[in-house]
Amino acid sequence: MKSKEDLSQFPTTPALVGKKIYLKASAPENYLEIHRWFNASDPQSQTCHAVRIMSPEERVEKMEKKEFRDNEGRFVIVAKDDFRLVGEIVYFHMNMLNRAAELGYLIAPEERGNGFAREALQLIIRYLFLDMNLNKVSAQTASFNKPSIKLLESLEFKLDGTLRQHHYYKGDLYDDLVYSLLRFEYGPPE
Repeated sequence: MKSKEDLSQFPTTPALVGKKIYLKASAPENYLEIHRWFNASDPQSQTCHAVRIMSPEERVEKMEKKEFRDNEGRFVIVAKDDFRLVGEIVYFHMNMLNRAAELGYLIAPEERGNGFAREALQLIIRYLFLDMNLNKVSAQTASFNKPSIKLLESLEFKLDGTLRQHHYYKGDLYDDLVYSLLRFEYGPPE
């Protein structure tokens, strides 16, 4: 018989503990590392909005002053084997009337390809659908971000629409793609 994992060692709710990772609320001590990942990931490729380049100190100060609202959640992704931070996942624009939220994720450049984004998305989707009773989660990505497109489609996200020439990057305009997953399409991970 399989022994049950002792979840008390992870500083989060059991719903946010997976096989290789767990999610815990972001804290000020994480902001410097998240800033490093963002800058190392070519910031303008991460968003269709203009990026203001900030020093690490400015970014940390801005994040510390930010008031988080009830319609968003920001989590660091932590590897269970050695408790290292490997990424960040957020939900935002949560609308309880429509029972929907948007997702964003960033994996440390040196940790990509290890399945951390996939498992983090599975955990946050399960949490939002089953614990928060949402009906829809969505994510927007640039048409040039093939790994993100492949990940979303592998999790059964459907393409809702295309924002034509919406993302300026390296001198060209690219489409942004809007994907979503509905509660009835969701099957909990094993």
